[in-house]
Amino acid sequence: MNKKIQKLDETVVNRIAAGEIVVRPCAAIKELVENSLDAGSHTIQIHVKQGGLKSIEIRDDGCGISKVDLPLVCERFATSKLKTFDDLYHLNTYGFRGEALASLSYAGHVKIISKIAESQCAYVCEYEDGKIRPSTSIKPCAGTNGTLIIIEDLFYNNPIRLKMMKSSSEEYTRMVDCVMKMALRNTHVSFTLKRDTQIEPDVYTNGKDTTILQNMKMLYGADMVKDMYETTINENDTPYQFQCKACFTGTQYSNSSKASSSSMTFILFINGRLVDCQPLKKAIQQMYAVLINKQTSPFVYLDLIMDPTTLDVNIHPSKNEVRFLHADPIIVAIVQAIEHIIVAKSAKQTTTTTQLTFHMTPTSMTLIPPTPKEPIETDPKSKKISSDSTNSNAKKPFGTNLDPSRTVRTSSRDQKLDKHRYHNSSISVPKKIPQSTSFVSPLASIKFPRQIKLTSIELLRQSIDEECDADLLNIIRNFVYVGTIDGQSSLIQHDTQLYLIHTRHLSQELFYQLCLYHFGNMGTISLEPEPPSIEDLIRLETNNEEVIEYVIDLLKERREMLEDYFSVRLSSTDPLRLETLPILLDTYVPNLDYLPQYLLRLSTEINWNDEHECFRTFADEISKFYSYRMQIYSEEDGDSEEKQHWAIEHLLYHAFKTMLVPSKHLRQAFVKLTEVQQLYKVFERC
Repeated sequence: MNKKIQKLDETVVNRIAAGEIVVRPCAAIKELVENSLDAGSHTIQIHVKQGGLKSIEIRDDGCGISKVDLPLVCERFATSKLKTFDDLYHLNTYGFRGEALASLSYAGHVKIISKIAESQCAYVCEYEDGKIRPSTSIKPCAGTNGTLIIIEDLFYNNPIRLKMMKSSSEEYTRMVDCVMKMALRNTHVSFTLKRDTQIEPDVYTNGKDTTILQNMKMLYGADMVKDMYETTINENDTPYQFQCKACFTGTQYSNSSKASSSSMTFILFINGRLVDCQPLKKAIQQMYAVLINKQTSPFVYLDLIMDPTTLDVNIHPSKNEVRFLHADPIIVAIVQAIEHIIVAKSAKQTTTTTQLTFHMTPTSMTLIPPTPKEPIETDPKSKKISSDSTNSNAKKPFGTNLDPSRTVRTSSRDQKLDKHRYHNSSISVPKKIPQSTSFVSPLASIKFPRQIKLTSIELLRQSIDEECDADLLNIIRNFVYVGTIDGQSSLIQHDTQLYLIHTRHLSQELFYQLCLYHFGNMGTISLEPEPPSIEDLIRLETNNEEVIEYVIDLLKERREMLEDYFSVRLSSTDPLRLETLPILLDTYVPNLDYLPQYLLRLSTEINWNDEHECFRTFADEISKFYSYRMQIYSEEDGDSEEKQHWAIEHLLYHAFKTMLVPSKHLRQAFVKLTEVQQLYKVFERC
């Protein structure tokens, strides 16, 4: 049956087109911010409600919209940025299609308040389906120079699209990511983004002509900037002339706060426009995969400037995708430049540390924690760690009927992920600890030859016990180790539950507690054959002569305290050398690739003026340095990776089980994956 072809109604056409441009609230934010930047704004303030679905307000101090232009502002293909098709190849603005505001008026209710500098007052107008809303008109009102655009009830006429929005928090997270990227490059503009009724913004930059790295520090955190490299790639002598400013992390950075630690943050601007280029992103990802550990999450920012005549920005109405001539050689040039710098810096960072050998000298046998070869238990009467071997799990009579979904694997000799590569001896642990029981750290029972009676240390130790989480303590004391996932996470079983554990988070807390309880009684790790120079180590992090001199002078001034309390011994002669590091856990050596960063942070992160804060911040910095970070090995190192997996299970997780007092903030390190009952339901369906 032949159907007659007919022309669609203009409103239907416009609503279909609007769905391509305004895919979600984040896309609306991007279009509106680009309009504000095109207007020459120096301040952009954004306020959203319910993830932008209820309302989006964006205010700027740009040139504004004159009264005569207000009737056309929401009509499709009405723009002040383009006159002829050839203008596409000479664009110096973000927008050019004249579809953004029109699409928003078809997807929601639009209200615009704007004032130009020459006008005595502002004007307000409301729009619907690309035109001024019926029964309304352009009216004068009070206002400042610039424009305020309010979008309400986004997708009110598109229930399917509205249902596709998973949650307001997820949509807001996308907005935060978009605004942070826009704010990163536009250092001359002050950005503010907040939601609902909150007072403090989630995104803020001051717009005082800061640098990219300064903006990056405000937006993404100081830790990332410390391992950030910056370079400018110029290719002016080739047929494909371009300039690229690149900022990227090296081999030392790992963003553990992300849910997916293996993902790469990739930000690309081409001629000032935030875009995506999958071939370039994929090439950089492949380069990083070869150079760094797979657990890291690199950050790459590229600002590419090229001839507009070689760039096609008219690929999609959203303007997110672009194509350009000579793409292959440009991508190769950028990737090779980044790779060259990372390889050179990494080689420099490891030259000093990889040639060191270690000799451990504990101050007393009481300092050495129990080894996995001998079963241990906690005597509830004396609360001392002993090596008496007792079996706390009595055998049940033969033939006892048990619900198989309630059975728990209690022997670590059972099948594990490591397929019997390692065998752990049984460990007797206390039974379930009542919620009301006050707990004292097992480390408090260790007897040291030197008794430290400083009030500040006693208060810090007391805070460990006070912040103990009883639920996590039950898990820690009674878990069964299942196996290592990727060196960064491991699986444990507690009762009938299976948990994914972030090893570094737990190890950082463990070493913090070990530092406080071993205070003044730490063994030493001797750096041999020749102790490294402090100046050489600091130069791996910074070339600022004033900073280097300050760090060296500070360490000299605090030399006696560092050795007495923390077993950090410095040479008495010039040049100043690092002779020893403390032992916090028997046979455990921290990743020395982070030693330069640790020494530098001693001068910037320690509060040397207050005793309590000094010891707390020092223990915090030691714990960060000693926290477990998997080292990168080559094929020549043989079974070094297997040795690391062995150390995770038999050294770290054994110490977690017997020594760690978990605090409430460690809940984020425990992810419950499933439980036996749920698995049996799956098997029953099969």
